[in-house]
Amino acid sequence: MRLTLLLSVALLGWTVAASGQASPTTASDLGPTVSRNYPIALSVDYTAMIGNAPPGTCGCFLLNGGSGSALFHVWRNISAVGKVSGNRNALIPQSQQGLSLVTYMGGARYSFRTMRRLTTYGQFLVGGVHSFDTYVPREDTQSTGAASSFAFAPGGGLEIGVNKWLSFKPAEAEYLITHLPNNTNGHQRNARISAGVVFRFSASRLGR
Repeated sequence: MRLTLLLSVALLGWTVAASGQASPTTASDLGPTVSRNYPIALSVDYTAMIGNAPPGTCGCFLLNGGSGSALFHVWRNISAVGKVSGNRNALIPQSQQGLSLVTYMGGARYSFRTMRRLTTYGQFLVGGVHSFDTYVPREDTQSTGAASSFAFAPGGGLEIGVNKWLSFKPAEAEYLITHLPNNTNGHQRNARISAGVVFRFSASRLGR
């Protein structure tokens, strides 16, 4: 988990440091970065999440799942991001319970192209998380099988352009912080890693 956090910070730092050296985006470039010519992109990903149990220790376990993201061009290399992700583990270690998580988040992304086909980006997402099909301890009320809380996730990733409308995302790493009840400290630190494909939509096809 610490490795994923360091990777997320490194990607964000690399984005800021290299942005001044990145070449301008042109319509002929291949890549996933949205622009005036390709203002919208949608991605479909496999997403793995590493959680920890019991609270306060690693006891790490894997939750498999998937995610979908929508990217909208705002200005130059800045875009708005919306992301929904779902993950599931049928049996948490040291527990008789499973865990299902759904996150719904939005935020901003800064992208730059380091080569003609390679784009690096850093992003920051905020939103909510909903857990269900599990045991949620509560101090003030009767324990339930579901809960919701605030969540945020700094991170970054790489995308490789295949052609003008299709890109491959080999890696996106995020450090997901949630605040679900756990009878200990009321928050969780999770590592989330995704890989998938990105579909770009041109302004001409969208009628812009």
